[in-house]
Amino acid sequence: MIIVSEDEDDSDSNPFNFLGQPVYDSVLNINHDYRYLRMGYYVSAHAETFGVGVTPNCTEIMDAYRNPLLIEKAKRNGLRTSDYRLVTSLKSEIDAPVVMFAVNPFTNNSMKVVESGSKIPGMIKRMSMGARFPVSLHPLTGEVVEIIQMFGESTREETSGFAKKFYEVFNIPICKLVVQIDDSGVVLNHCEPAKKKEVKWDIVRDKVHEIIFERTIKNK
Repeated sequence: MIIVSEDEDDSDSNPFNFLGQPVYDSVLNINHDYRYLRMGYYVSAHAETFGVGVTPNCTEIMDAYRNPLLIEKAKRNGLRTSDYRLVTSLKSEIDAPVVMFAVNPFTNNSMKVVESGSKIPGMIKRMSMGARFPVSLHPLTGEVVEIIQMFGESTREETSGFAKKFYEVFNIPICKLVVQIDDSGVVLNHCEPAKKKEVKWDIVRDKVHEIIFERTIKNK
């Protein structure tokens, strides 16, 4: 297994070097940003070009980073989610408060919490880039928090079980999750890249060592 990572302590190759060479072994792609046409995505696409297994693969990346795909896949796999609505322009009244996310390949960290219904139309217009891309609206029913998920570990203790299940379903090593916490637990709203400084890289290294050890034992 080839470990491709920005964190040089445990990587076999950094992303730039990896993209310039053929690939013959499976790949563990460790990156804080897997968005479409970003370095993390290119690493997985490069591995798939050579027909080797890669974690995460391009389909898993798209499933996690496109809000409607994220929510539908989460629902099918038993993760608690909120209802959502896709709009490009306001054609009927929408109840506030809502949490809004841009659904396009260009915008990152797009979350907006809108508590006044009168502000929703203008926000939709801006976030949809003039009705060219949809906006995903989720009802605001709990406390909105952001957590960093790292191989199933969470930066918030009360979301640890949820983060573990998310990783089992989506297979994304590192990401930021936008969730709501209410009396019934954790509700998934969105997945987006983590900032490099937000990642606890000591946890990532420990998890990588566990994976290497498990594969070594399995292959003996």
